Amino acid sequence: MPKISVDHPAGEALRRLMRKTMRGLAQDLEQARSGKTVHPARRRLKLARSLLRLMKPALGKESFQRENQTLRDAAHALAVLRHTEAMGEAIAKLRAATADAEAEESVFAALAAAARELRADVVSPEETGRHIETALALIEELRPRIAEWTLPKRDMSLFVKGLRICYAKARSLLRDGLERKEMPLLHEARKSVIHHLHHVDLLKPLWPKLFKVWTAELQELREDLGDLHDLDELTAEFARPESPFAALAQKDQALALIDRRRQAILARIASETGHLFAEQPKNFADRIDALWRHSAS
Repeated sequence: MPKISVDHPAGEALRRLMRKTMRGLAQDLEQARSGKTVHPARRRLKLARSLLRLMKPALGKESFQRENQTLRDAAHALAVLRHTEAMGEAIAKLRAATADAEAEESVFAALAAAARELRADVVSPEETGRHIETALALIEELRPRIAEWTLPKRDMSLFVKGLRICYAKARSLLRDGLERKEMPLLHEARKSVIHHLHHVDLLKPLWPKLFKVWTAELQELREDLGDLHDLDELTAEFARPESPFAALAQKDQALALIDRRRQAILARIASETGHLFAEQPKNFADRIDALWRHSAS
């Protein structure tokens, strides 16, 4: 992932990062058009949206909403392609996490077959191309506008505010979701955790050793939240009448395996969340502000 350069004023450093991210995103989509997975493009889209949230207080409401909607539309264009990929990945991870996987081989074989059928039913080569073209057109539409963004060159307070807002939202959603055991809250928390991870990661040059450990732990949390989301998406397929998963003879066995893994992931998330989000948002923002100003001085 790109890092912020402490040798450039904050606003221009972030503008450069966004330009680099959008160039990489266009390349990812070109590769997806030639048959590669859309996952790299989806991940880079999330990075672009994280950068945009960091700049939100500086961009202003109108500019932020316009650019965020463009990136959101591009993400939605790729969502159906990623959904079918994610089902296969969720099943593979479920099998790897099951202690007695060999005893459940017939269940995993049926799940894998249903995932292949789902992809064949949902995503034709022609439709895949249309989704990728839509996303690429949106990205190319946004790229020239980056030069027009009004960003403060040396005032870091607005960017620190963007950091604080994402951190506070992730902290609140994680705590509420775990306390209430509500999956929708945890799925919303996942989005804010991803933004927070990207923000911390791009700031690594401020304190490389500390931020390396910090980002590694946030990455583990991100992956657990992502796996939890994919399991819930997989569970939802069993309730969709037209889905190949709905007709599985081993439905009850599969759902039991999914729930066992879900509970294990929830326990890990509860353990990971405490120290990563123990700090009050204001204290977190003040600490980042001090590090940023020290590095820029």
